[in-house]
Amino acid sequence: MDWTDVELIGIENEDTEVVREPLLAGLAASPSDLHDAFLSGLPHLQETRELHHAILETAGQKPEAHFSAITTMQTAEAAIGTMGGHREGDSLVLPLSGAIRERVRLEIAKTDDLTALRINAESHQGASISTTFKLPAGSELGRAGWRGDELIIDLNKK
Repeated sequence: MDWTDVELIGIENEDTEVVREPLLAGLAASPSDLHDAFLSGLPHLQETRELHHAILETAGQKPEAHFSAITTMQTAEAAIGTMGGHREGDSLVLPLSGAIRERVRLEIAKTDDLTALRINAESHQGASISTTFKLPAGSELGRAGWRGDELIIDLNKK
């Protein structure tokens, strides 16, 4: 995958009340939220369709390598949830209070069937994190930037 940097902009804190939505992945997910999401969207069926489509598209390529790259990549909600973030409408919010802003890098890569983001960040104490995740099917990166100490990643529907 060819990665390109995403410019991080300043995002104003809106005065309107923001509704935090539960994450449906990771250890922070509650059983009732997971059950409701299962019944409303049948995500396992959609994942099966996406993986089946990916396998059919890569039949002429090296299927094992391509399939491995797609299936091992975390979903956006799982990655953000693991890092203590949450969803606000169509935005993913990642708290990065200990990070050095100048050393936070967001990169994007696209293939025919996958859009992935990679976040690299360093803290004042010298610790670093790096995570790569795929965007939900049917969405693309709108904008990304800082709102206080939070990294906001806005997603647009295609």
